[in-house]
Amino acid sequence: MELFVSFSEIMHFFKRNKFKFLLVVLVFGVLCGLAPLKLLTIPYSVNSSITLSCEIPENASTDYRLQYTNILGSRVQTAIAQAASNNLLEKTAQKLGIKDTEISKITGEQMNSAPVIKLTVQTTDAEKAAEISDTAAQILADQMMQEFPSPKLSVVITDKAQPAKAQSKKSAMAKAGLLGLVLGFIAYACFGVICVLSDRSVRNARVAEEALKTKLLAEIPHETRGRNKEDAYRKLRAATLHQYGSVKNFMVSSVNDNDGGEEAAAGLALSLAQAGKKVLVVDADLRAPKLAQLLNVKASKMLNDVLIGSCSLQEAAADVPGKQNLSLLAGAQIDEESPADLFAKGFEKFVANAEALYDFVVVYAPSEISYPDADSLAVFTQAVILTAKYGSTTYESLKEALRGMQSAGGKVIGFVITDA
Repeated sequence: MELFVSFSEIMHFFKRNKFKFLLVVLVFGVLCGLAPLKLLTIPYSVNSSITLSCEIPENASTDYRLQYTNILGSRVQTAIAQAASNNLLEKTAQKLGIKDTEISKITGEQMNSAPVIKLTVQTTDAEKAAEISDTAAQILADQMMQEFPSPKLSVVITDKAQPAKAQSKKSAMAKAGLLGLVLGFIAYACFGVICVLSDRSVRNARVAEEALKTKLLAEIPHETRGRNKEDAYRKLRAATLHQYGSVKNFMVSSVNDNDGGEEAAAGLALSLAQAGKKVLVVDADLRAPKLAQLLNVKASKMLNDVLIGSCSLQEAAADVPGKQNLSLLAGAQIDEESPADLFAKGFEKFVANAEALYDFVVVYAPSEISYPDADSLAVFTQAVILTAKYGSTTYESLKEALRGMQSAGGKVIGFVITDA
């Protein structure tokens, strides 16, 4: 983990991953927005009212007439209890030919101490809501009249339910989608912060410079940042020439594979050529050479041929199309022997010849950690530049590459951060 993490590094992480960030936020929003279609059930409540009354015989005694209110009140409480029972719910569903689960709940309450009960039905079916409520009210009325024949109880539906208006799920989907966007933003923000805090790779170049006691020469931006990349190579040129003006040949080596060393070598060479210098860039990666394709050069003679003496440097070097003062000595993949052995045999003489013909020679070597080639070349070059990829190369790898180069006798003048 880095010794220091700044807010700008966290913001840089989100800028580099903005498309992933937007994708995650949109996915959260879409999934949450669609969730109500499957998961959300909108409840509908409708009401029906029944009124209870007891007939009083004409010859009823005075005491009986006085008890009438209590008798009717008892019947009302019984009706309220039966309204909330599962029995009424099941009978209602059975009579209508629907499932019990389509009726969420049935309740009853007395209205203003009067013998009137308001029946409330909750259901997810807006079309049948009123029918369910009126059916439940009628079943309850029939039950009460059968249960209390004396004194005769009359129960009638006085207010039928009004049809429920079906509600659209669009508003619920919109709210859920908005919530999903917020959740996606928070989720990816937390993920990004955790990634930066737990990252062991080189991100803050200045911290790496101080921690490793090695000069930071330049930060090469990501290719999407356009012209800033060319300016970064100009800064690299200035840093190398102003501080190491007597150096005529440089070796650029990647710490790991795919750390952008070949691009850094080509960029430095081109920048030197743009300053009016005659420059030769050499692809010394004889395991997977890339510079010929990168610079759009079709070469017939290779570095391999020069080193074994089958042709001269002048014959093998090819002008880079559209790049004045810049030539390329391409490399060819070899399998029969180690490139390190080939370099040990003839690279010192090659460098001497190249320095006599060119103002500057920039040599690209493959990963120092993966292969011994860069170590074999380091002793024959005047200055070594290591490249580390932003957010990919670890501190330990960069530290190991520095130690390896120094052990091999190479003079490491600094490092470059690529893809920043």
